[in-house]
Amino acid sequence: MYSVILVDDEDEVREGIKRKINWDSCGFRLAGDYDNGRDALGAIDALRPDVVITDICMPFMDGLALAGQVAEHYRGVKTVIITGYEEFDYAKKAVKLKVNDFLLKPINAQEFTGLLEKIRRELDEERESKEDLSRLRQQLNQSLPLLRERFLERLAASRLKPEEIRRRLAYFGLELPGPHFKAIIFDADGWQHDGRGETDAELLMFAAFNIVQEIFEKENGGIAFRTRDDKIAVFLSGEATELEALSQKLAGHAVESVRKYIRLMLSAGIGRTYADVQAVSDSFQEACSALDYRFMLGKNKIILIDDVEYGPKIGSAGYHDWEKKLIAAMRTGKSSQVSQVLRDWFADLKTVAPIERCYGFLYKAVASLMNFVAETGFHDAEVFGHDPFSRIAKGKTLDEVQLWMEETCHRIIAYLSEQRSHVTLAQMRQAEAYIQEHYADELLSLQQVCGHIYMSASYFSAQFKQHTGETFVEYLTGIRMEKAKELLALTQLKAYEIAARVGYADPQYFSVIFKRHTGMTPKDYRNAAKADACL
Repeated sequence: MYSVILVDDEDEVREGIKRKINWDSCGFRLAGDYDNGRDALGAIDALRPDVVITDICMPFMDGLALAGQVAEHYRGVKTVIITGYEEFDYAKKAVKLKVNDFLLKPINAQEFTGLLEKIRRELDEERESKEDLSRLRQQLNQSLPLLRERFLERLAASRLKPEEIRRRLAYFGLELPGPHFKAIIFDADGWQHDGRGETDAELLMFAAFNIVQEIFEKENGGIAFRTRDDKIAVFLSGEATELEALSQKLAGHAVESVRKYIRLMLSAGIGRTYADVQAVSDSFQEACSALDYRFMLGKNKIILIDDVEYGPKIGSAGYHDWEKKLIAAMRTGKSSQVSQVLRDWFADLKTVAPIERCYGFLYKAVASLMNFVAETGFHDAEVFGHDPFSRIAKGKTLDEVQLWMEETCHRIIAYLSEQRSHVTLAQMRQAEAYIQEHYADELLSLQQVCGHIYMSASYFSAQFKQHTGETFVEYLTGIRMEKAKELLALTQLKAYEIAARVGYADPQYFSVIFKRHTGMTPKDYRNAAKADACL
């Protein structure tokens, strides 16, 4: 069953539609109804409806503005415009906003039901096309050649010569024009149980890849491919000023679309932006490193490398396999896993000969740990002291060195966790101060605050809610309402003047929000404040 929300500022119209339509028989559930576009837009993120049916003329945000926001931010949501004959030419503009259909007033139940049934058939066809396993099996057999995948894996893993990159891209019919480049990697978190067997897992993962490929490659000129460890990788190019926001936006579309159509939860890691096409391999490694932090941050996340590792990236030291395992374990932040890697590692070291070679491995391991701390943007002296290499020479046995290294690794994990908490706390306090200073700006937005503290929107939202117990909108509204109450109680300013001073250009909308927040109109609140002052 699909979900729908209804938006119309006429209460009798909404109530009439709700009462007369047999939603269940049409295959829909009415998830909510609203009297203006602004409230409806705020509810879409939580309700995630399949269809939005909206009138054009409404206060605060009209139907066309709402349709534009839905088309921009909610991929896959269908929009239907309700319009009168005199508004029909005006409504034609909605075609550019990807509106799916129109309903002409006055509305009768038969036409409305027919429209719902038509949309349900379209939604069914879309879902069936995504889930047609026999079609997917045929597409899988005719997928991109193995040579294409091998080349893209080489491009991700190493710095190829620019001439070879251009030649191979042209050979496979791929484009990565630049001038800047970024890598993204997706990995499955788990399936939503729906009775599917394990034999379908590969086909469904292929379906997830098709969705990612459609969003990034077919629609936005990137390159998508599957890695040998069953992840989905993407190379994206464009202007540096646009790539950051675009990569997060498209990753969000991909994660939501895969969840909706395939019922698969994904997480994504996003690397940094580079001006050299050869450095796309660096961005790819950073994306993989960002994805490693899923263990700490949880599933179904979009993780930017700059959100979890502060400071500039230090180049790789060419670790051996066991060194890579240690650093990978350190990234998880799980001390028990680090201890196990070290136990296995030191058991192997006891078989190394001559002893000078063993010492060489130990020195290199300490250097790798120091590089790991430096990559996160913090000072390694805080955990290693003045000369950590001397501790190896002082150890009388390999067991003593193992104990010191294990204690050092655990200390690094605790230190980085504490430092990240301090950095995040400082950023949250900086965000609060910025909001307190700019609350009167009607255009103050979450993106503006994130730009001020250099943090991505998705990571900021999660950290800000954890820090304040409120969303950005709730926090901003609370500040504005407290200031409005102060001005109502202590000044003779008119309501529209107070509205402007606390960030609302529309006095009527300010009154609606104020009553919703306090239970009283601004006028009633002022009268009550005066009465209290006289007691």
